[in-house]
Amino acid sequence: MSKTEIRRHRRIPYFGRVRISWEDSQGRSRYAAGRCLDISEDGLRVELSEPIPLRSNISVQAEQVKLSGSAIVKHVARQGSKYWLGLELSQVLLYRTLTAIREAETTPHPVPAA
Repeated sequence: MSKTEIRRHRRIPYFGRVRISWEDSQGRSRYAAGRCLDISEDGLRVELSEPIPLRSNISVQAEQVKLSGSAIVKHVARQGSKYWLGLELSQVLLYRTLTAIREAETTPHPVPAA
């Protein structure tokens, strides 16, 4: 592992929809839809239109790869008008989920007609 790469697991690019829910500081249920940017065995990076506070416990779903579970917000960075969140999953992803993500990324996607 290089000095610049300190991650435990390799990131796999994955651009799929995610749904996130959490409780705000007043205890209200909040929901957001966004997209995943990449995924690894123990986490993912997502893009949302609003920030979620660090160390928030959230629920995350990515139906396309059958991912559903809880996570903790470990990193928040503003990228233009969006926010990139680093999420650490509470359970390690199963090998089959990572395989499905790899297959989704290598499968050609049809180009929509103009």
